[in-house]
Order: sequence, then structure tokens, then C-alpha cells
Amino acid sequence: MHSQIPMLNVDLHVSPDFSGRIMLYVENGLVISEMPLMPDEIIGTPSLFNQLLERAGYHVTPAEKG
Repeated sequence: MHSQIPMLNVDLHVSPDFSGRIMLYVENGLVISEMPLMPDEIIGTPSLFNQLLERAGYHVTPAEKG
């Protein structure tokens, strides 16, 4: 018996000459929204952005409550 990876067939609303990355929001197997990403855009967790800032020499600390 062969297990197959489920496939999601989607229609993207981009021009025929589009090349690049697209962020999709999928709900119950349907694409709810899509957004082409610019070459300089980064998608990541808050932890990733903290790491990027720290590598750039910044010190990240939580704001004081008050």
C-alpha cells in the first residue's frame, strides 16, 4: 500500500508572467487569501525577529509595566 501526500489544487490570481513568492491563507482546504511577497520581505516568528535584531547588535528587552 502506498501512502500519498494530500494535494491542494489552487487557483492563484497573479499575472501570467509573475515570478516570486506568494503567501497563502488556507482554511478547510480552500485558499481564503493570497499575497505576493516582495523580494525583501521576511516572514517569521517574533523569536526570529529578536534573533535578527540581536545579531545586528541590538539588545531586546521587554517593556516595563507601569
